[in-house]
Amino acid sequence: MRYTFFLSRLAFGENAWEWLVGRELFEAIGADYGIHDLSVRCQVRARKETRYLRLFLSLGGWVEVECDRGGELIRLPIEAQHEQIYSWDEYYLPPAEIEEFFTVGSRTDEIDLTQALYDYIGLAVPWRRVRPTCPDESCPAHVHAFLKQS
Repeated sequence: MRYTFFLSRLAFGENAWEWLVGRELFEAIGADYGIHDLSVRCQVRARKETRYLRLFLSLGGWVEVECDRGGELIRLPIEAQHEQIYSWDEYYLPPAEIEEFFTVGSRTDEIDLTQALYDYIGLAVPWRRVRPTCPDESCPAHVHAFLKQS
């Protein structure tokens, strides 16, 4: 599945839709950030104006990764918000606080967010891949033994 939409099909003003993102994202990209499984809801709010399109993306859900301490699979919650602006007016200057700005040609109709979603999910995965309650009863015995020693 590709996560695309068409500019010509968006009405001027407010638009909204959502996707449920799963492993098919990794199949489309060909990489997985070490994520074994995921379920992430991506909500998109779009504001189409005469000179630009502003997107607000909100992601929330979980990813399944290997624990850094025990190597077993664990589920970690993730959340992220990102904002993008697409302009078809070469003279439009975005506000300074915009994190991502793209200029598209006047003939561009399709916007593909597949790579952006992959990046946003990868960036949302915690740097340390451990359960917040670790060590707990779910952890393997060797993790408990190691943590007691250190």
